[in-house]
Amino acid sequence: MQTSLMYRRPDWAPLERALTAEFGPAAATAAASFWFIGFVAGPDDVGELRLYEHTRTHRRVALDCNGRAYRWFSEISGYGRVSNQGALIDALV
Repeated sequence: MQTSLMYRRPDWAPLERALTAEFGPAAATAAASFWFIGFVAGPDDVGELRLYEHTRTHRRVALDCNGRAYRWFSEISGYGRVSNQGALIDALV
């Protein structure tokens, strides 16, 4: 059986939106220091999340389409909402 993988464009808008909201308009350029990892299933009421990894720290941040941050919690085997500021700072340092 042959599996066909469909290419999806990286979605940078949520990361740029989150950086701008937390640190001001100039911070949107910091998105260039992240890799787009891909899409993952988020909470049922949220849907798909986007994963980004910082090129230096190799720490990841998960954002929904509106730029709200989520973190993986092993206790619930899923993603839960966290503060944007904390999630972005954790990824950057």
